[in-house]
Amino acid sequence: MGPITYVAPYYYNTVWYVFWLILVWMNVLYYIGSGEQKILRSDGHDASQGFAIVLAFIVIYYVGLRPIHSDFVDMKMYAVNYKHLAPNFGYGAPSFSQEWLWNDVMVFFQHNGYTVHEFFLFIEFVYVIGMLISVVILTRNNLWLSMLFMYTSFSFLSFGENGIRNGMSCSLMLVAIALLCQEEKPKKILAYFFMFLAMGVHRSSMLPIVATIASVYYIKDTKTAIRFWIISLGISIVAGPLAEKFFVALGFDDRMADYTQVDESAKETVFSRTGFRLDFFFYSIFPVIMIWYVTVLRKFNDKTYNVIANVYLLCNAFWLMVIRAAFSNRFAYLSWFIYPLVIAYPLLRMNLWKDQDRKTSLILFAYSGFMFFMFFVYYFGTTGFKGFDQYWWRK
Repeated sequence: MGPITYVAPYYYNTVWYVFWLILVWMNVLYYIGSGEQKILRSDGHDASQGFAIVLAFIVIYYVGLRPIHSDFVDMKMYAVNYKHLAPNFGYGAPSFSQEWLWNDVMVFFQHNGYTVHEFFLFIEFVYVIGMLISVVILTRNNLWLSMLFMYTSFSFLSFGENGIRNGMSCSLMLVAIALLCQEEKPKKILAYFFMFLAMGVHRSSMLPIVATIASVYYIKDTKTAIRFWIISLGISIVAGPLAEKFFVALGFDDRMADYTQVDESAKETVFSRTGFRLDFFFYSIFPVIMIWYVTVLRKFNDKTYNVIANVYLLCNAFWLMVIRAAFSNRFAYLSWFIYPLVIAYPLLRMNLWKDQDRKTSLILFAYSGFMFFMFFVYYFGTTGFKGFDQYWWRK
């Protein structure tokens, strides 16, 4: 199976974002005129459920079979490593000191004659289907809207194309969190199995694993997690460099040391910019506002949402303390991976307002609008609207 050739790499992301711009805002227009609660009353048997599954496979196909090109950054490096895998490089035993599962998957595909494109397609399959399984468990009656929140999150495409190990690992974590929130003991045991797999793909998943266990068994009050997030923000402002050194010393991911000591030339790229990232902070604060509104102001006490909210707050608090590191988006993703659920779960499962359809559509508009703004405007000419400068009105 070969790559998609009918879209040039330079225009690939442009096609992606224009597609979602049209599709998502069609849904916004559909719901914005409703003063009812059709979303909450959905019984999970309408056609949109099937459309959500079909759309998932379209996404897997389009992103998974992208051409190997430097526009997708780390993808080219992964492809080189795959093609030049030593013939005698075999399977490794499970280990907490290395990403054994990632290596084993690569060995399996390469030694059995699968092309590098089929390997990437499988990674994308795990990435998307992990999200789909989690929303089937948590928001089973609203798969369509749940997945729209997933696809239009700011980090979705970046970690489907570039930081693919991180993306695959965190999708496995989404399944683990969804299972751990269930009452049945077999599902909880299965949740720990998925956590183990996530660790085997990317060691940095240790952070959301610890945050999830703490949220399920110890920190059950979101007020405590919100306070911790605020304290972490204060530490970042007052003593950010010292906090970075402390987390580097912990050694849970060797890459952190490299990112905190990036050279001057790397600082010129978009995601490696150092300093306090106000754009990322601005993006990260909205789930905190949603959590505060739902759990503190409105006093909803949903055990599942409390876990989702606390995992986000604890992981994002860690990122705040290393926000000045280069490529801090990779650490931010350890909280951003659950961002869509923090926003979507209360909108699709809780009776917040009398005109919930309208307010949900407005929130989806703003939520997806941030992604479009960052792509079309903020990163214009760098990693944004690739291909725009090739169009006739730019010549």
